[in-house]
Amino acid sequence: MDFKLGRINLNAVAQGVGGLVFGNENSSCNEDSYVERLLDRISNGVLAEDRRAAITQLQAIVAESRSAQLAFGAMGFPVLMGVLKEERDDVEMVRGALETLVSALTPTDVARGPKNEVQPTLMNSDLLSREAESIPLLLSLLEEDDFYVRYYTLQLLTALLTHSPNRLQEAILTTPRGITRLMDMLMDREVIRNEALLLLTYLTREAVGAFEKIFSIIKEEGGSEGGVVVQDCLDLLNNLLRRSASNQILLRETIGFEHLLSILKLRGSAYNFTQQKKNALDHLLMLGVESPWAAVSVRCAALRCVGALVANHPQNLDALASKVLGEEPHFELALNSILRIILRTSSLQEFSAADFIFKCFCEVGLSLLDRA
Repeated sequence: MDFKLGRINLNAVAQGVGGLVFGNENSSCNEDSYVERLLDRISNGVLAEDRRAAITQLQAIVAESRSAQLAFGAMGFPVLMGVLKEERDDVEMVRGALETLVSALTPTDVARGPKNEVQPTLMNSDLLSREAESIPLLLSLLEEDDFYVRYYTLQLLTALLTHSPNRLQEAILTTPRGITRLMDMLMDREVIRNEALLLLTYLTREAVGAFEKIFSIIKEEGGSEGGVVVQDCLDLLNNLLRRSASNQILLRETIGFEHLLSILKLRGSAYNFTQQKKNALDHLLMLGVESPWAAVSVRCAALRCVGALVANHPQNLDALASKVLGEEPHFELALNSILRIILRTSSLQEFSAADFIFKCFCEVGLSLLDRA
């Protein structure tokens, strides 16, 4: 009998080869079921070797297939995060779990899928970064002795930074010793050091760069003796730090508080009350004492600012004591005008604000008498 070969159907051959691994259903469904079976073996397997083999196979298929990455994203994170959390003593399982997670966040050949198709790596990054315990758990793995555990952990954090930078930054900075653990990796072997350096560079570039520039400008403008530019810098610094625990931690654990403390240090007796600060006192007194048309809350705020300027500052006290308000021929010492507010105002808030100035004034005066 003669046999004739017809045209070979390559798709059928490919499906047949795939069937040896996945069965006879279409490739996507087969990969879904295959990923599910591997995850079941990892979760419920009895033999340690079988579970390790399953995680190795899972890593291989997730690294090569977009549909496997999607299937893993739908089912796999709880299983592998459980391995990282509960099986820290089994180094091979932890390594396999981390490597699989890295593969799930690393793009395969994008050309195989349409541009408008859901990118599994983006979806997986979002799923992992949204889990509250995931980042602290990964950071804790940096303290493990195994080289590959630390290396794969850094790779995973870098992959998360690529896809979910803001969420990762916030999670790391709000984790106790988060940045410190990463900086400890700079003292590790060269490969790990380089990974940690790359991660830290991208992680801290935006905020740290802003802090450094702000403090540099403050220094150039004269520090605590600076003028409007320094005030603007301090306002910007306040905006970056107020109600932002992540930025506060970033400032503390990177460039530290030395720059901030240097701004708070005045120059003692050599400190000059600049003309700009004298003008500030003039404006505050005009607003707090000479502006009855202004809202009570505004006048009170101005008076309290005057008190704060005087508190613990003899030179400011002298400036206030010599300050004269009004127009010729009706000049009056500023302190007399403030005392008149105390005696005549019907507003308890305004009374307290004016009284605050005298309390601060008297405290400084008494301290000067004690020194005499």
